[in-house]
Amino acid sequence: MSTVERNKLKLAYEGSVKRVWQCPWQDDSLLFEFTDDYSIFDWGKMPDTIENKGRALAVFGAYFFERLSKPEFWQWLTQQEAPQHLCREFLSALSASKTMQTLQTEGLSSHYQGLVDQSGEHLSLSKAARLAGSVYMQVQKALVQRPHAVVVLNQNVFHYPEVDHSAKTRLIPLEVVFRFGLPAGSSLTERLKKDPSYAATLGLKKQPQEREMFERPLLEFYTKLEPKDRLLSVQEAMLISGLSAEQFCELVERAQASCLALYYLFWQAGIELWDGKFEFVLCDGKILLADSIGPDELRLLYKGTHLSKEMIRQVYRGSSWESALKQAQKLAKERCSLDWKGICQRELNEQPEPLNQPARDVLNKLYGVLANSLSGEELFEKHHSLDEFAATARANGL
Repeated sequence: MSTVERNKLKLAYEGSVKRVWQCPWQDDSLLFEFTDDYSIFDWGKMPDTIENKGRALAVFGAYFFERLSKPEFWQWLTQQEAPQHLCREFLSALSASKTMQTLQTEGLSSHYQGLVDQSGEHLSLSKAARLAGSVYMQVQKALVQRPHAVVVLNQNVFHYPEVDHSAKTRLIPLEVVFRFGLPAGSSLTERLKKDPSYAATLGLKKQPQEREMFERPLLEFYTKLEPKDRLLSVQEAMLISGLSAEQFCELVERAQASCLALYYLFWQAGIELWDGKFEFVLCDGKILLADSIGPDELRLLYKGTHLSKEMIRQVYRGSSWESALKQAQKLAKERCSLDWKGICQRELNEQPEPLNQPARDVLNKLYGVLANSLSGEELFEKHHSLDEFAATARANGL
């Protein structure tokens, strides 16, 4: 296949940290290009970059999609001894579910079609990690039906268009958040404080304490296509999804099985998985795992040290910009405006500063170290071991 010049690629969408290109050699596919940019607190692109981040995220996503696609993996998973804190009744019910039976015979289906270079040549994980040129994740193209904001009774509400059932593949407009416990800094802590009854809604038998692991992973649903992620009730999530009741239940079981699979993979590497999120598409009536899986979607800890985007958030927590951001969001809500970012910049005269040098030095190695540790291969050269990295991070207050 002849090389496709990058400047001839057609950009389909550009987000804060990812570019989506039309695939030149396959009409019903897209190319995800993960960049070295980063985003926190829903702000969008921050003022600097992190080395190897984009390449490592592509490698991470490929590793998980490929591993979870194999029926042998799910057969192996059901034979593993569970961590003591996980409820045996929940594990038994999930193992006996129709979804888990399917996974053991077919593997987990996703929109992932492989890692490729600009010519469409498929890349191994190690080659992708060291390729001089751009690395792309080829995925199944999906229809995205965006909601639009409407002011009703002095409130911004979002109208979701009628689902286009003629589309072969469409994005399910939800973020499915899973939680294995209540780590420090979790948004769930504040919600439980405001509404203690929410614990029962989530299926918890009692109010959890900070740093406590749950008996089973909890699921919450958030909007995917609105300017700021919004927590949904299960009822609202089902309606927004456009799925049948049976399909929505299958989505729940696939999310439960997938997060449990990730938990075991990280557990084997000595890493704690506390929470994360999934996205899905519906393709010819079949639910597929979508987007990507990596440290930007997960909260990971190793011996008390964060190994995910939470490490970046910690750098900015307590800053004047974070305080102004919260104030701007409050003012925007009072004014029935969606432009809280503009309020923060123009009225409060605050925007994020670049990373300080000690934090930058640590974060430049985060993604490569984690990819090496999880895969068991030196995908990224000249990186510390996990223990050495954690020690360096702690020495720099991260």
